[in-house]
Amino acid sequence: MSDCIVEDIDGVRVIRFNRPERMNSLGGTLLPEFMEAFAEGRTNDRVRAFLVTGEGRGWCAGADLQAIGARNGSQATAEDVPRRRAAHLDRLGSVGEAVLKIFNCDKPTIAAINGAAAGGGFGLASAFDIRIASEQARFTTVFIRRALAPDCGLSWFLPRLVGAQRAAEMFYSGRIVDAEEALKIGLVERIVPHDQLMEEGMKMARLYAKQSPVALTHTLRALHGAMTNTLEQQLQLEWTNQRACLASDEFKEGVQAFLEKREPNFA
Repeated sequence: MSDCIVEDIDGVRVIRFNRPERMNSLGGTLLPEFMEAFAEGRTNDRVRAFLVTGEGRGWCAGADLQAIGARNGSQATAEDVPRRRAAHLDRLGSVGEAVLKIFNCDKPTIAAINGAAAGGGFGLASAFDIRIASEQARFTTVFIRRALAPDCGLSWFLPRLVGAQRAAEMFYSGRIVDAEEALKIGLVERIVPHDQLMEEGMKMARLYAKQSPVALTHTLRALHGAMTNTLEQQLQLEWTNQRACLASDEFKEGVQAFLEKREPNFA
């Protein structure tokens, strides 16, 4: 059975993490299968947006420490884990390359958080453009409780999402943040009833998938540039983006649709 279920619906690539028995932790073939589906979707013109969720009670529980530490089918030990975990690291850590590719994607990405997002799973979720949460969503940095420092990009994303002081408290305590608090502090864009999570996620993703791909690409580039640019650099980037949009056939369609008082068709 695949560790990721992939389906394309109305221009939306829906990816479901499928290791429910392990809270969709990053073991087995989950991460490579996810990245293969994500990479193909980035270059597929029929895919206009991504919606990612998890099967079962977890969105993604981060590193599968038992799987990393297992030897010949035996139970993991504390001595096994550091050495075997190190063997799974890429140049940017355990899931750093995945986080970077999600963040740098030129198409909208939505994480539909159905349950626990912990450690590296929390970092992965933070790389998405938008997070929506079911009532059962839970977030925890967890690293401090394993005598680890944060990774998977979370030390970069979290202060930007919730502020430096609140991020410090969450890292130092490793406590669980429920859906209501996540909404209050800006971790998620909205909360929806658990049984309506994917329905609401698809409404959002379908809306984004109907927009101009050129405009979406350059809007995403502007949002990402704003993370580190000075005002002058950002103004220059905005004008570069706008020139590209003005030169596109999609801009002509947008203007024509306005003049004809109809919805634009950017298919």
